[in-house]
Amino acid sequence: MKKALPSHKEVFMFEKEDIPRVWDFFAEEIIEFANKEEVNEPPAAKYIRPKLREWMSRYLKEGITDDFLNDLNTAIHKIRYSKYIFPLDLLPSETGFPKNGYIAQYDEIPKPEEYAADDFSKLLTSGELKRLKRCQLKGCENFFLGPPQARWCSKACGSKFRVREKRKRDLS
Repeated sequence: MKKALPSHKEVFMFEKEDIPRVWDFFAEEIIEFANKEEVNEPPAAKYIRPKLREWMSRYLKEGITDDFLNDLNTAIHKIRYSKYIFPLDLLPSETGFPKNGYIAQYDEIPKPEEYAADDFSKLLTSGELKRLKRCQLKGCENFFLGPPQARWCSKACGSKFRVREKRKRDLS
């Protein structure tokens, strides 16, 4: 079951055909997008995916350093959000009062690097990246969200690892 980012309080929206729409994002979906290509995906996705993977790799390698944050902020500085108060029929509220949210405002169409940095920044500020890992199976470059002891992105990769290790032992 997919869970919305738990610590994420802000609401992000985008406008499509002059209609504001809530952009519900799930950490698992962003990681899944970074890992695999879809057959009929938009051409921009082919450029966004490697950039998103670069941010995730760099995060795992460096952690959150001043240089890392400076580079991320530089990459997203053209993405602007305008704050709005939304009517309850558009964005329901548990309190009965309107919620505020942010609608992406683009002075120009963002470059794929900017989209990737924006998606990564949402993951980073959600707190979900504390569970980000890269599969330990040689040849698998997938990322995944998992508990501290997790080593593989899937049961299949774990099984392949164990079979390879057993074959190594059997040959010795």
